[in-house]
Amino acid sequence: MARRKTAPEAPARRELILAQAAALFARKGVAATTVREIADAVDIQAGSLYHWFESKEEMVDEILRGAMEDLDTWNHEAVAADPAPLERLRGLVHAAFRLIETHPDACTVYLRDYAYLATLPRFQHLNVSSMAARDLWIDTLEAGMASGDFRADLTPDLAYRYLTYPLWLSVGWHQTSGYTLAELEEQFLGLVLDGVSPRTAPTKNGRRARKDTKG
Repeated sequence: MARRKTAPEAPARRELILAQAAALFARKGVAATTVREIADAVDIQAGSLYHWFESKEEMVDEILRGAMEDLDTWNHEAVAADPAPLERLRGLVHAAFRLIETHPDACTVYLRDYAYLATLPRFQHLNVSSMAARDLWIDTLEAGMASGDFRADLTPDLAYRYLTYPLWLSVGWHQTSGYTLAELEEQFLGLVLDGVSPRTAPTKNGRRARKDTKG
């Protein structure tokens, strides 16, 4: 096992290395990024990286683990903040956009390299974390269906997939879309809430009444 730096500059140096490594992983992919490229990015010898990290995989693990831990915290805060399914759903969407804003490179690495990383024993925790997030979304959708806040004809697992897959893809194009993440979140919420809300039909007085979605 490599000996780690314990000097006062070590934490700052580790963070710098992780930041540069995350940017490279996001741009090139984990497998295509070399230790030498990471070392060059922080202007040190390739061998010197092993004073701080045992391997490239340890860097990837720290980058993704930190992001997933933040998402888990924010997801649980969203669920605990309000028992109403509609507000819980808003909170879960906000937690995802917050992660994209805070950990954009980690989100890109996760999306691009999950299939590869999932084959490595070290990264089995990614599946555990993703399933925990999925359970919170599905529990929220099921609670909304039971309360009448959401459409009764939703299939929670499919709804979760249709909602979250395009949400996470926002990390890949928002920087060139001309919109801020706050604007994208507002647009996404509008589409989500319209999609899960009970269907309505026009009435004679111009107001809209809920349709029966059962049967």
